[in-house]
Amino acid sequence: MKTQVAIVTGGIKGTGKEIVKQLVDRGVDVVTNFRKDQATADQFLKEFASAKSKVHAFQADLGEEAQVHRLFDYVKEKYGYLNYYIANAAATAFKPLAEIKPHHIQRTFAITVTGFVIGCQRATELMTGQNGKIVAISGYDTHTYLPRHGVLGAAKAALETLVKYFAVELAPYKINVNAVNPGFLATTSTKIYMGEFYESIKKLNEEITPRGHVTDGKEIADVVMFLCSDQANWICGQTIRADGGLSHIQPMALPNH
Repeated sequence: MKTQVAIVTGGIKGTGKEIVKQLVDRGVDVVTNFRKDQATADQFLKEFASAKSKVHAFQADLGEEAQVHRLFDYVKEKYGYLNYYIANAAATAFKPLAEIKPHHIQRTFAITVTGFVIGCQRATELMTGQNGKIVAISGYDTHTYLPRHGVLGAAKAALETLVKYFAVELAPYKINVNAVNPGFLATTSTKIYMGEFYESIKKLNEEITPRGHVTDGKEIADVVMFLCSDQANWICGQTIRADGGLSHIQPMALPNH
């Protein structure tokens, strides 16, 4: 049997890294990228040095069209095919919409929307005859207000729409396309975004999430693995909310005293 191959964008930390771990545990070779954090990438590669599967990480800014192609060209030249494409990378300027500049919008949509479209086009080419799986990682900010998330929430909402369209258009090629929408993520990116308020906000989310805790990405990776399995073949163009029930909760407003 041929070795299975996956591209996981933004896979050197956080949820992306959890996805890489689970793919490697299943014997899948993984190619991922990072934008500029070479030290974290080096540590990431050390952790997987003795893995039974091959893990490749190289610098590529997915906000640049040529570098998206570079990622897929690498897989095409090294393997000639692709089984899984996990679109996890995202970046934005966390600012109120009143302070957003055109280049912030362009940058956010270049990675989340344009990069995803190009990635799906290239993945289709490499997945022919592979019964391929494409999974996009969306965000809680698509359906709930999060301060300073306006542009990213809009981009992720567009991503979920693209998932539906690609799912229908690629279904005849036996390529499944779906998305996962997580709730609160206890990851490095969240810590940076929330700063000094991170611990208190994390505690609050642990208290109000029906499952009683938050995730560092493992539970999201679990859902991604399911969507990459043949058992998920009948799921087409869906966005799965994997948030421990958080999206069902509306904290009660306390009356003024």
